[in-house]
Amino acid sequence: MSAARVTPARVAPPHRAAGVSSAVLRRAGVFLGTVVFILVVWQALLVVTGVSPFVAKSPADVWAFLWTDGEAALNRAQVLDGLLVTAHDAGIGYVAGLGGAAVIATLFALFPALSTAFMPVAMVLRTFPLVALTPLIVLAFGRGVAGLAAIGFIVVFFSALVTISFGIAGASRQALDVVAVFGGGRWAGVFKVGLPSALPAFFTAARLAIPQSLSAALIAEWLITGTGAGSQLMRAAGTSQYVALWSTAAVFIFATTIVYTLVTTLEELVLARFGGRETP
Repeated sequence: MSAARVTPARVAPPHRAAGVSSAVLRRAGVFLGTVVFILVVWQALLVVTGVSPFVAKSPADVWAFLWTDGEAALNRAQVLDGLLVTAHDAGIGYVAGLGGAAVIATLFALFPALSTAFMPVAMVLRTFPLVALTPLIVLAFGRGVAGLAAIGFIVVFFSALVTISFGIAGASRQALDVVAVFGGGRWAGVFKVGLPSALPAFFTAARLAIPQSLSAALIAEWLITGTGAGSQLMRAAGTSQYVALWSTAAVFIFATTIVYTLVTTLEELVLARFGGRETP
């Protein structure tokens, strides 16, 4: 009777696993350093400017509001509920704008005539202030998911389109020549060389789109939906609930920093895997 054949399990190379761990730890350290820096600057500005404690709240005030006051649990629940709504609203615009920009930039690379015809139009549309466009967006798309997606799309799309388009256009001429020598046409050049070369530009656009999509969500909640952190901030400011205002803003900034760190970490890992360099 023949012995059973055993196939050894595939194990990630030690240097790659170590590289992933070091990248995650490095980004975690940067995140913690950023949080500490923000807290120190926040407290220092309150001391230096001497703003009235009735309006300006310190990190200690925010901590008490969220963790030690008698109604801290209720306060946390309200802030987190608003944050989750805003995260959902921002996510819609983020995916719509960044995904749409990647698709259109690819089409522009495949069909340069489209870029020549429509890129100037896109740049002109980008100059219109979002507040002025919001009533038109509401009339066209309503106050639901479609309206939120439209606002996020407008804010994220145009800058991401330019960034990704330049990334594709900056592909190595030598690599494109190699594709052409082996019989590849424009499509092969774009998909085999242009898009991989645009990965750094794509992640740059992805990082920039984080604050853009969040700002768009806050504006949409303020002007359209009346929900989420945007609405909470407006109500707190209008009723002089300044500790709630500062707490909502602080949690919002903290969550934004987390998302930015995650995207930056993913960028480093992906570029290390597909960008031709090892993660330190």
